[in-house]
Amino acid sequence: MPKRKDLLLIVLVLALAAAMLGVSKFMPRTDISEKTADATLAPDAIEYVATPEPTAAPTVQPTAAPTAAPEQEMTEEPTAQPAAEPTEAPAQEQAMVGPMPPKKVEVVRGHVILTVGGRQYGDPIPMDRDKIITLLQDDGKINKVHITPEKVYMESSTCDNQDCVQQGEVHVDTHQQRILGCYIICLPNNVSIEMVPAE
Repeated sequence: MPKRKDLLLIVLVLALAAAMLGVSKFMPRTDISEKTADATLAPDAIEYVATPEPTAAPTVQPTAAPTAAPEQEMTEEPTAQPAAEPTEAPAQEQAMVGPMPPKKVEVVRGHVILTVGGRQYGDPIPMDRDKIITLLQDDGKINKVHITPEKVYMESSTCDNQDCVQQGEVHVDTHQQRILGCYIICLPNNVSIEMVPAE
């Protein structure tokens, strides 16, 4: 008798699994390309990193142009004032923390999903510009995740063994060759990073 009950239980579990699989095929898929992290992450959790090359070029060019223009024509003072405003805008963007600025790349090649304590931390984060996400937990554990348009890696962690930092980068093009694939895992802090390619 016990064998017959076990067999019946196994058949019921398999039938339930098959039914759930069938229902999941008809459910709509979630498109993570439309989700952004600006509304779900804390404003101070995101720090945008500016690359030195683009900020150096605009500061050199506008300073050279306004000095030449006033020497040629003294009556055109309004042209000197608008040239001063664009030099202030990149400086503000350089140290920006908080709401998400416009995308820096045209094509987003992937998204990053952060999990803290078994729960997803905000929406998937687009890999559209250099940014550092700080994961601060209530018990004082801190992880800093660096995301660029091409790769993601654990920049720093308060864990003892630092295995997550030593796991290296998850690159959009070479993630298949990694042992952990698209994942970086910090077991002591219960944090995981998953890079989801856009393809």
